[in-house]
Amino acid sequence: MNIKFFSRKKYPGYFSIEQLFTAVCCSIKKNLPAGSVCEIEEVPWFFSPVNFLKNIFYVRGRQLSVNHITGDIHYAILGCSNRNLNVLTIHDCVILEKYKKWDIRYWIFRILWYELPMRKAGLITVISQKTKKDLLDKIGYGEKKIRVVSNFVNEAFTYCPKNFNKETPELLFIGSTDNKNLDRILQAITGLPCSLQIVGKISEQQQLFIDKNKIKAELSFELTLPELVERYKLADMVLFPSLYEGFGMLIIEANAVGRPVITSNFSPMLEVAGKAAAFVDPYSVESIRQGILKVIEDDAFRESIINYGLANAEIYRLDTVAETYLQLYKEFSQVR
Repeated sequence: MNIKFFSRKKYPGYFSIEQLFTAVCCSIKKNLPAGSVCEIEEVPWFFSPVNFLKNIFYVRGRQLSVNHITGDIHYAILGCSNRNLNVLTIHDCVILEKYKKWDIRYWIFRILWYELPMRKAGLITVISQKTKKDLLDKIGYGEKKIRVVSNFVNEAFTYCPKNFNKETPELLFIGSTDNKNLDRILQAITGLPCSLQIVGKISEQQQLFIDKNKIKAELSFELTLPELVERYKLADMVLFPSLYEGFGMLIIEANAVGRPVITSNFSPMLEVAGKAAAFVDPYSVESIRQGILKVIEDDAFRESIINYGLANAEIYRLDTVAETYLQLYKEFSQVR
């Protein structure tokens, strides 16, 4: 069995998909017979009407017997031959949430990112039951070939004990997109004695709000993985009251490092976190604020979600995920 993972071209500061499947590739390679190939390759171009076709032809010229499109460039699977097993991983349906149905962009993404790639794929993997449900609800196709394979926590995220700073805790927020909910977080912490570490780009309006309300905030972007891990270790808690996620990797990363995490009280965050988080209504500024205060003030609660988190992180390990992918490749190759 020869396996080729195809990854999107790296965007500065965004690297989660690439890191996940680079690690999966390395883990699978250790369990393949001598002489087998397992490699990951980045497509050369960002998406545009011209580059769309260039990336498809690029994949077509480099495919192997198993071709796995790892996310965000779903359309690239259109370059794969039906003689091979072609695998598509879909992380979420956030693009379909972003645009209204009367917007032409909705239909471009629906057709090129979901409908055509899903029909081309011999196997579709999703990272949560939430993503599977969204696909079936929104696209209505592919149930028999969709399998759930969760993400895993990178081995760089290891437990690092820290004395919680109750006087001026450091809060960590990671993300730049609207669904990450930074506006409500900024409102929620206004007036609280804390500092906010923001990993990601913010808008001019958000910066004005920070300045006007004298919020102590520090910004960073395009961090390396070791730098990102260090941000977790320096933090007292992680803020992740997201409005929409396919999985919620930040929960597991915070769990693994041993930091309390505040997240949203709906799927998939509920399933991913279990008892290992403080849950809030992400649409309510007051709920987010009360969640932060509970983590600060309730020592027993804080310690309990940290301990549950350390156990929770053990569920999401690389070797388990890589073995699941390998078994799926074998299963779906046999039924073709």
